Amino acid sequence: MGWDKRLRFPAEVVALALVASACVSSNPVVGPATPGPGNSGAPATRGSTTAGSSGSRGTSGGSGQSTTGTIPAAQAYRDDAGVGAMAKTYLQRSPATSLLVEVDWESGREPAQSALDYLASILSQQLNKPGGIRIMRGNQVNGGRSSWTVDDLVALERANRNVHSSGSRATMWFCYVGGSFAPNGGALAVSFSASAAVVFRDRIDDATSSLVLEPAIERSVITHEAGHLLALVNIGYHSQYNHEDPQHPHHSNDPNSVMYWAVEDVSIRNVVHGGPPDKFDAYDKADLAMLRGT
Repeated sequence: MGWDKRLRFPAEVVALALVASACVSSNPVVGPATPGPGNSGAPATRGSTTAGSSGSRGTSGGSGQSTTGTIPAAQAYRDDAGVGAMAKTYLQRSPATSLLVEVDWESGREPAQSALDYLASILSQQLNKPGGIRIMRGNQVNGGRSSWTVDDLVALERANRNVHSSGSRATMWFCYVGGSFAPNGGALAVSFSASAAVVFRDRIDDATSSLVLEPAIERSVITHEAGHLLALVNIGYHSQYNHEDPQHPHHSNDPNSVMYWAVEDVSIRNVVHGGPPDKFDAYDKADLAMLRGT
């Protein structure tokens, strides 16, 4: 299947998932779906995500209902809330006028500078941050795990993250680790809170082929996870555009979008012919503009 082939399906199910191509009914939910950044007039329930309380994290099951809500009051940063809860804070000019992205890594799994530079350029295009956007290399972390649960990732973040959102500065935390994600061994990366994501460097190596090279995968994967932190696709809001893949919730149904499901799954090596997508498509950008208020 080429990246120029566009598919359109009705968006029916909401559950933040890292999914393998054969897994369409048991997608793990990574982090609680807290009241999200969408319009307060959006439909209140759309699917199978369990709403969580502010400040809590973990893997929720596939029952219950998702909710939408309003952005927290100014300065009420929620780095530890559910995925998507900080989207408007990231996208809008205030209360945070700048963004700092801290990137940590496990020994031997250091991020490529080209991927970090690319992420900075994409964020600069979408975020209204007059104070600037900075990518900062942080700590070399002690990892050593062959398998990571959400609780493991939370503990890793708490032990190593240096900066949190405060004052006029919002923050994100990315970490490159070895091993794989326990609920889904095919995942190349996972966003597990409103401000945090990890990249599984070993799994990116596994996904590399003669047609799909590692630098291109890394660039796409880190951009994809940033997209989830910005609430794509349909995390806490309901897009007016029909671009969510019902078989891979919270992912685009457009193979040309960086939010396409295969970008963060090891099966990318079998699905992609040529370089993977590394840009938001027109519908992604329209959703981001809505959340940004422009």
